[in-house]
Amino acid sequence: MSSEQLNLFNTDPSEPSDSLPEGDFNPDLIPTDASIPIPAKTYPTIEALAVHCQQCQRCELAGSRTHVVIGRGNPQADILIVGEGPGQHEDEQGLPFVGRSGQLLDKILASVNFDPEKDVYIANMVKCLTAETAVLTREGYKTIGSIVKQQWQGEVLSLDPQKKLVWRPVTGWYESPLGSRTLYEVKYAGQDVGYTATGDHPILTRRGWIPVEDLHAQDLAATGTPMGDFTSMQQILQGIRDRVPKFSSSLTHNFAGQKTDWRPVTKVKPSQPESSSSVYCIDVAETANFVTPAGVVHNCRPPQNRTPVSEEIAACKPYLLEQIRLIDPKIILFTGATAYKGLTGKKQGITKIRGQWLEWEGRQCMAIFHPAYLLRNPSREKGKPKWLMWQDIQAVRQKLDELR
Repeated sequence: MSSEQLNLFNTDPSEPSDSLPEGDFNPDLIPTDASIPIPAKTYPTIEALAVHCQQCQRCELAGSRTHVVIGRGNPQADILIVGEGPGQHEDEQGLPFVGRSGQLLDKILASVNFDPEKDVYIANMVKCLTAETAVLTREGYKTIGSIVKQQWQGEVLSLDPQKKLVWRPVTGWYESPLGSRTLYEVKYAGQDVGYTATGDHPILTRRGWIPVEDLHAQDLAATGTPMGDFTSMQQILQGIRDRVPKFSSSLTHNFAGQKTDWRPVTKVKPSQPESSSSVYCIDVAETANFVTPAGVVHNCRPPQNRTPVSEEIAACKPYLLEQIRLIDPKIILFTGATAYKGLTGKKQGITKIRGQWLEWEGRQCMAIFHPAYLLRNPSREKGKPKWLMWQDIQAVRQKLDELR
């Protein structure tokens, strides 16, 4: 798909237009301070909204962005798809859903004869571990805080698509404020050692990759240790509560190529630190996951691609409300719980709300799985996320046919 096809305004995404739309619209008169609301019916057109967004300074993301991501598709479409926030590819190109998630989303739409450029418009609303979390490396356990602060470039234990243990290098290091996110302590049942993560951080279970906040009591998590070796590893890990020991790398070398064990885990909500407290994550080459004392967790999305915090959502929400008014869609789809909460104000896990029709401001709405969640859970078995997505998108097709 060419950049011209993707770009709503028919300009190079790397060179956004600064020309004003026709009429009396003056973006200089619109507040760029998030504490000052943007009244409804401020923008006469989507193009006018885009001009102002290019100047927006309503939150701290303005200082780190490459491009403002407005939307793509048909501004007269019957379906509006709302995402969470731009990722790295979206920030680079100035368009939403253009990475692997976007490619999958386009395929999902095409499966029920929706043209991504004609039948829908896609817009955005605008994950992590605490510093002491231990990560299994070639040199033994290291805290994720030290890995990030030192930008350590060694290898960590990880799982490949066949659930076999492999060594992969660390390729990115991220620190961000906790903000309004909730922390959970995750441990193996009956063990003292574990990690503390934000509720949206994915952990590998028999059900696939799921957010920590959606863990059930019956869930079995991948341990990241060879099958049958769980007990001896836990004896080693007991010393982690007070310090992170460095033990012989030869002990971990024989992990490679073996399949992971699975164990039940528990989660509890501890007392929450200040919102300014830092949380950390790393990128891991190829596999995008790493082993902790309480299971295998997925790469947290980095600052350029993390879940937007409430302050950022509040700053961008007026733009989205104006997009909804101007596009006037018959159906709104929320890709993930963050998009759902950002617009409706309701906090519910995506596995509980997906596939259900609800009415918001007189419009038919549905929450669906984010394409990135489907990429982490590729199984098409009945009851799995991809199978459920197929049921949901067919329901959307049927609903639109009824409304037309």
